[in-house]
Amino acid sequence: MFKEYMTGSTDPVVQAVVRAAADISSGLFSLKEAANFYKVNSNSIVRFMAESAEYDVVFNKRKSDENI
Repeated sequence: MFKEYMTGSTDPVVQAVVRAAADISSGLFSLKEAANFYKVNSNSIVRFMAESAEYDVVFNKRKSDENI
C-alpha cells in the first residue's frame, strides 16, 4: 500500500490507510480505533507504517551518505 501512496494513488482505501496511520502517529487514535473509524484492516495500517518507516531509514541514510 505504501508503494501506491508514493505513486500518488487516489484510491479511497489507500487514502484512508494513510490518514489512519497519521492519526495513530499523532496519538489521536489507537490502531483499533483508527481501523474502525476509517473502516480499513488494521494489518494494512501496520504494514503501511512499517514500510513508511523503512523508507524513511533508507532515505535518511542515503541523504546522510551524500553529505559525507
